[in-house]
Amino acid sequence: MHPVRVAFRLVTACAALQLGQAASACWLLLRYGRKVDELGPWSRNEALIIESVYVHLTGAAVLAAGLSALLVGVAVAIPRRTQYTRGLVGWVLLLVALALLLGVVYSPDAVLLPDNQVQLDHLQPLLPLWYTAQQGLTVTLVITGGAMAVIRLTREAAGEYYQRHDPTATWRGFTSWLDVRFQD
Repeated sequence: MHPVRVAFRLVTACAALQLGQAASACWLLLRYGRKVDELGPWSRNEALIIESVYVHLTGAAVLAAGLSALLVGVAVAIPRRTQYTRGLVGWVLLLVALALLLGVVYSPDAVLLPDNQVQLDHLQPLLPLWYTAQQGLTVTLVITGGAMAVIRLTREAAGEYYQRHDPTATWRGFTSWLDVRFQD
């Protein structure tokens, strides 16, 4: 397959992964209040932790949704035949990777710091372990997918794609790569 098409598909898959991460964080937010009421009563320290987890979970949902939208924008930009596309895609994917790593540092798990095992057992249903695993897997796959897309865009065929274009074309968007003869 042509490297530009592969890069487009990789970035689109990364956007879908981020959207899934945002959806799971929103799902946890929707059930959060009910879970807090079901599992109560809470000590003062637990109430502070619950509030911090809620704030960080909201931030994780907003970050994942925003990065998903940014990745969709990158995917839309990849087929455009300009000399600046590859540089722009590379820098934006680096920004996404840094934002993901920053999001891991400020994740809801980072503030779930109970005093003892009993308190951890009481708080754990609010932020299930599957969310932690999903977040870690999503971050790893999105960073890997972004790096693979950048590597694909550095190939010679991708360079030819971005340098050879028809200046009389009215729109150089999605359909422009269908005219390229694909060589692997």
